[in-house]
Amino acid sequence: MNLLKSFLKFLGLLVVVAFLGWYIGFLSQVKEIGQLKKTPGGSQSDEISAPIRKFPELQDPREVDFKWSYLKRPYELKLTLYKSVYDFYRSGPKEYTYYQNLPANWEEEYYGMFVQQNPIDKTIPDLAAQIKNLAAKNRLTEDQTVELAVSFVQSITYDNERARKIEQNSQNEKPNYPYELLYLQKGVCSDKSFLSAVLLREIGYGTALFEYKDEKHIAVGIQCPIDKSTYNSGFCYTETTQQGHKVGIVPNVSVDTNTAIARRELGAFDSADTQSENIKKLGQAKIYQEKTGKIYNGIIETLKTEARIGTLEKEIASLKQELTPTKSQLDSESKDVDDMAAKMDQLRKSKDYTTYNSLVSKYNSQVTQYKKNAGAYNRKVNVYNQKVAEYNKLIKQFYE
Repeated sequence: MNLLKSFLKFLGLLVVVAFLGWYIGFLSQVKEIGQLKKTPGGSQSDEISAPIRKFPELQDPREVDFKWSYLKRPYELKLTLYKSVYDFYRSGPKEYTYYQNLPANWEEEYYGMFVQQNPIDKTIPDLAAQIKNLAAKNRLTEDQTVELAVSFVQSITYDNERARKIEQNSQNEKPNYPYELLYLQKGVCSDKSFLSAVLLREIGYGTALFEYKDEKHIAVGIQCPIDKSTYNSGFCYTETTQQGHKVGIVPNVSVDTNTAIARRELGAFDSADTQSENIKKLGQAKIYQEKTGKIYNGIIETLKTEARIGTLEKEIASLKQELTPTKSQLDSESKDVDDMAAKMDQLRKSKDYTTYNSLVSKYNSQVTQYKKNAGAYNRKVNVYNQKVAEYNKLIKQFYE
């Protein structure tokens, strides 16, 4: 009877956190609760003990082939994954529970569930070893090895269907562990960020997780020089949803797909440019699961290129603002010249030479002024197009 009373009391005090908003926007549901255990020496301090989950036997293997490119060179690796291990993670805890009082660091602990490796599972160590071997084979630097690992994760298919459900606040969608992402070969921003974090940690680098609750987005941070880091955090923002995004650059995100948007190439001045996309800017980030390690220094060159791209963007925008009304004025001047020429041609045909001759000076003056204005305009257009060409070359290299 006393045991029953204790159990009922326990149920009354158990609280479950429904993790709302953040990068996926769903309410997670409780699947199981902790078991009671007595502390040695008494029964008054009963506490929660999480159910012990035994790592499964390796059954139903499948070989998964991953192919991607980095610096215009193809890469490939293979992993042997198991349905039994996939089921183990798929059925694992994906909700945060606490007893009586909500811990101040509950979000930190929640994220920890997904980036703590099971010591029996050698999948991530195997993956990290293969990436380091590929880097060594291709004579990549340490910074490039980081970028190779990032490009690997970026190349994994983004799960647009699941992302749409998440945007609709589906309560059935839950975050996936890194093993699930690898097994399914697709995932959303949370899944890919978790995989990046554990993979880069295994390679030896410090990592963190950047959470954008309002935008329902999450990214991984890689430890880098603090004066070059994102939000002065000591970690450089790293986008994982799409290929080509550089470490350290915070992108705009598509409202429709919640994926990062790469800069697109610009056309020459006055060319058709109708592309547009519904975008949102990432707001304030919260940073979790900070773990120190080796420092990525490739951000230094990236920021130099980013600064030049930013300068070109401003210069191109300024020139376009100046050239657009100038072109309208030149079109008007051109029409005036053509109208005057047509009028004089009519006078010549009608042999009204007196009126014709009286207009010659005015016509020549208009032509001279038009040519002068057109010459100045064309020189600025050339400058505009040169800047566009440099801009396109840089972003093409930037996102390769």
